[in-house]
Amino acid sequence: MKKYFVFVFALILATLTVLADDARFTNALKNCSSYSESGTVNTEGMNVTSDKKILGWEGDKCVYQEKVRFSGIDSCITCKLSRAQINELVSVMEAYALVQKYSTEDVDTSSVSAVQNNPVVKAWNKYFQDSSVCTMTANQLSK
Repeated sequence: MKKYFVFVFALILATLTVLADDARFTNALKNCSSYSESGTVNTEGMNVTSDKKILGWEGDKCVYQEKVRFSGIDSCITCKLSRAQINELVSVMEAYALVQKYSTEDVDTSSVSAVQNNPVVKAWNKYFQDSSVCTMTANQLSK
């Protein structure tokens, strides 16, 4: 089961990587202001559909939620981020966006291993794997 959750985390991170250079998402996270976006990323030969939301402040934590669907699996991760955690993530995303601005290479989401090497993914992954910050649920969809 742990291997399954690691794979789902990687797919969630793949969709986050695509947003790494999206200034709207970064600014919304920085301010913990309402944000919503949906899209599809192809990784490992699968179309992964994602619905990302920043729900706003809950006490002193910013609530980020992402729902991911792929291969009959419906997953949801919810993170409650402190101001310090937000600042760290935003710093990494802004630095990565600046590098990408001058890069001729596209972001590689073709495989889980390619995604896991992305600096934005590494920053988010630290919190995704911390159950005191992020929680995940997954359900098999009926066919």
